[in-house]
Amino acid sequence: MPRPKRQANPLVSKYLNAIRPTQTEANNLGELKPVEPAARRGDGAPLLGNEQVYVMKYGTKYHTVWCKVVAEKWEHSPRGLLVTWLSDVGGRARCKECDRPPVPAKPPLSATGRPGAGTNQVIETQEPTPPDEDLIPLKVVGLSHGILFLAAGPEHRERLKETAIEPSTPLSVDGRRDGMVVRLDATKAEPLLVVQMDPRATFMDVPYQMRLRPPLRRSATKPYAVASVEPVSPK
Repeated sequence: MPRPKRQANPLVSKYLNAIRPTQTEANNLGELKPVEPAARRGDGAPLLGNEQVYVMKYGTKYHTVWCKVVAEKWEHSPRGLLVTWLSDVGGRARCKECDRPPVPAKPPLSATGRPGAGTNQVIETQEPTPPDEDLIPLKVVGLSHGILFLAAGPEHRERLKETAIEPSTPLSVDGRRDGMVVRLDATKAEPLLVVQMDPRATFMDVPYQMRLRPPLRRSATKPYAVASVEPVSPK
């Protein structure tokens, strides 16, 4: 006698039908190639190295910092948070939340459910948040052999002396990485920003802006870092 077919739970069917379009969309953006992160925090959260980014198993964005989206993913579904190389993100777009100040990490819990005390675990804390004027206007002063030179006004010189360039700082255009910031010279009357353009990128002779954030490195000696450089959107 044939065994009767089991009826699918309507709640399970509803869940599966809801996630299938998301899976399909993510698969169309290219194969995910997870790699080991450069390091991990005391609670196991991955930390990025040079040219590494965060991605979600079924996400359509990549993340260059520990932003709000990454923090929520780690809190609710840590297995779905992956690390890959920036060159392997495929068609995934850059997350806009990554331009905001990084989210402070929560301390790992002890066996009692309370933050551990007296351990050697390193806990990241949020650095001072830049003032409201965290966007610094830039103008194009030159382009030579794929190197873009951008200048800030002299009124920003003192602040940029306290600003660092960290690895993989992007020139971001419409969510694409069109270049990488390689140097900031704040000793000049007009501070100079040097950007290595991607060979596939199209140069845009328009005003740009520099977005600042707290530094990500624990060893940082300056209170600010460049989050990204981007063209100014027309109003």
